Amino acid sequence: MEEERNQLGISPQMREAITATSDCYNVCTETLNYSLNGGGYLADEQLLRALIDIAEVLQATQNALLRSSELGVMLAAVTVEACENVAASCRRLDGSDERLAACAEMCDETADACRRLGV
Repeated sequence: MEEERNQLGISPQMREAITATSDCYNVCTETLNYSLNGGGYLADEQLLRALIDIAEVLQATQNALLRSSELGVMLAAVTVEACENVAASCRRLDGSDERLAACAEMCDETADACRRLGV
């Protein structure tokens, strides 16, 4: 399995970014569901839009990295921006909400993993 990854050109940094984008996708979609069901301040239009955007960006980035696409690093740069946007939106709404805090933290971790790809 490791040899196959090396043949595909998947570096340890790429593997880390692939895992991070997958985990972040899960956390962000759970947060989207939580926000939609929570109503009130959680149904903030800016946050909801950012969560939908990031879910699509994360999937595209992960898929590009998995196939060693030349677009992977460019998409990772977009992922960094999307992660920073979602983290800021989560913190702006309520830094004490556990779900939003976890989402912001996961976005920070994913942005860091994508930055390590050289973006």
